[in-house]
Amino acid sequence: MAAKSARDKKVKMEETGAQQGAQIGIKQLATASFSCGTCVMVLEMAGSRMVAPYMGTSLVVWTSLIGIVMASLSLGYWLGGVISDKKPYPKVLARIIGLAALSTALMALIANPLLATLARNISNVYVGSVIASLCLFAIPSVLLGMVSPFIVRLAIHNLGSAGTTVGSFSAISSAGSIVGTFLGGFVLISFFASATILFQVAFVLALTAIVVYKPSWKTLAPVAVIAFGLCFVSQSGAMPMMPDGINFDTKYNTVRIADRGIFGTPRTVRMMQTDPLGAQSLMFIDNPTELFSPYTKFYDLAFHYKPETKKVLMMGGGGYCVPKHLGTLRPDVAIDIVELDPGITQAARDYFALTDRPGQRIFHEDARIFLNREAARGEYKYDAIFGDVFGSSYNIPFHLTTVECMQRTRELLTDDGIFVVNIISSVDDELFSGIYASIAEVFPTVMIFPASYPQSATVRQNVMIVASLSESLPERTPENDYVQWLLSHKWTRNFTAKIPAFTDAFAPVEKYSLVH
Repeated sequence: MAAKSARDKKVKMEETGAQQGAQIGIKQLATASFSCGTCVMVLEMAGSRMVAPYMGTSLVVWTSLIGIVMASLSLGYWLGGVISDKKPYPKVLARIIGLAALSTALMALIANPLLATLARNISNVYVGSVIASLCLFAIPSVLLGMVSPFIVRLAIHNLGSAGTTVGSFSAISSAGSIVGTFLGGFVLISFFASATILFQVAFVLALTAIVVYKPSWKTLAPVAVIAFGLCFVSQSGAMPMMPDGINFDTKYNTVRIADRGIFGTPRTVRMMQTDPLGAQSLMFIDNPTELFSPYTKFYDLAFHYKPETKKVLMMGGGGYCVPKHLGTLRPDVAIDIVELDPGITQAARDYFALTDRPGQRIFHEDARIFLNREAARGEYKYDAIFGDVFGSSYNIPFHLTTVECMQRTRELLTDDGIFVVNIISSVDDELFSGIYASIAEVFPTVMIFPASYPQSATVRQNVMIVASLSESLPERTPENDYVQWLLSHKWTRNFTAKIPAFTDAFAPVEKYSLVH
């Protein structure tokens, strides 16, 4: 009797679930499937922007993020299947989506203080990025993962069409993910702060839960209203006034700009940060064209080794410190600057005194794409090419470190052209060795200039490489004490690369740059 009673109860529950599933309607379920699929991808992309200022955007960070999200979704798929079999009711699905909305809004609220705490206490980027991803993405991703099997369970009313139903809703969810990818990458991140996007996701999820189960509006309407209101609060608070600092998102970066006094002097320096490890550009506020960072002065060596230099290519804009310096001291020199991020250029105009001048051109694109295209065209040659491009954790994007990249660089130089590139490493590191080997395969003459500690092989610093297409460079008399100081940093000991040159097929830049 007890067994029969249990079976009867189960049958009744299934009948009730089927009835409620039929009442909800395929259109409502399709809307929920598409909406949640979209939100998953937007959540992941916007969340990665919140992590960037504290953990960076390196391959390690992205690997941790994608791995945690996929693991959480997998757990959600399983839990959603189990719960939907036991309680196949639309109101349960609505609660799951509503909890996803709440957890997403909570993530937006706690992300910055949580990430700041993790960044202060965990120095290992592998451990830090995994923990950060777990803390921020696990709960929303598990909940959103539960939605898909739950929707399928409610939609299946006939086992004979189960395959079609599963395939249809999988396609709808995937379509939502595709829309979310392009919406997040092409639209939302370009126009809204990261926290604002997360509140928008929470708002959409709350509305989706109400669509799934209309009686839930009494509980979820306040969540939707609060999330909608927080969108405006977070967006308006995204750019506080100086001197406390400005934080904003561009198409490719999360940028912080702040002013800092220089200890022991009355001077103030302005810095631009796109990575948690330090400043990417620094400028004296009282003299914007004066070079602050010592390494930037070594680009002037191009004019020592090739005094007739008149055409320069600068890969990497940042605060445009070097182009401004050249524009003031060498106004007759034409310079092309390739900067991937238009938002960085606009920040340089707004906060780093960048102005247009004759002979200066700015290209917003990937430096390697520029090199490939211009080398293929063969219409323009440069007397000097400068490299100062970095991604996260101070690593040069791998495709700018390879032999193939150096070959394109060579093709854009005049016969006696000079190539100067900044590498953040120690002379002893494998990272430096790999890049040096790539350059040495293409350029007959390669010189090393550690910017801060001239003869230290172990100190991590800005190490400048000066390469020439000439078989040898004549010893020129220094023009002044400034050039004499630059030349005094030349590496005088033997150097042999520890590893082979990087190639487009194999360039493990992240592996070597994250050792420290």
